[in-house]
Amino acid sequence: MKIRFLFSLLLAPVLIAVLICKSYGQDDDTRANVKAGQKAPPFILTPINAPKIDFPSDYKGKVVLLDFWATWCGPCRHELPNVVAAYQKYHSKGFDVVSVSLDEPGQGHQLLQFMHDNNMTWPQIYDGGFWKAAVAVEYGVHAIPCPVVVDGDTGKILAVGVDAIGDQLDKVVESALASKTGK
Repeated sequence: MKIRFLFSLLLAPVLIAVLICKSYGQDDDTRANVKAGQKAPPFILTPINAPKIDFPSDYKGKVVLLDFWATWCGPCRHELPNVVAAYQKYHSKGFDVVSVSLDEPGQGHQLLQFMHDNNMTWPQIYDGGFWKAAVAVEYGVHAIPCPVVVDGDTGKILAVGVDAIGDQLDKVVESALASKTGK
């Protein structure tokens, strides 16, 4: 009986994490209601660390990763080094990142510290809405991390979800930048 109880205590946090960051790494990826080939829903918002953004209009000539994530999400933290590496590798070639935090209300100060500690130098949208964050609702985000790669010239979504995570992010960005320069 004690073993069963201890097992339940150990298993509960794992199940909660899976439910919170649902569908991470699944082949039938449905993290958002947007799909590659569609136009990205536009928005005008002010990040907590940058001037107002008119997305995607402010990103003409760029490839942009719209990165839905949260500091409390383990898979998001696991993916962050890939996002930082892609930003450092491709930013000078026309790649930008705009993060959308699904952190809870009142977490702005902690979010800014996390960004500083993790070299996240790009704009961060945070409204404290948690799963009801305005941009996340507009994009139909229901699982994170949820990357959405967008062509800034056309507003066309190039990749979503697992098609832009890990090594796939690097491939999508490299390909999209190459098509912009005609290489």
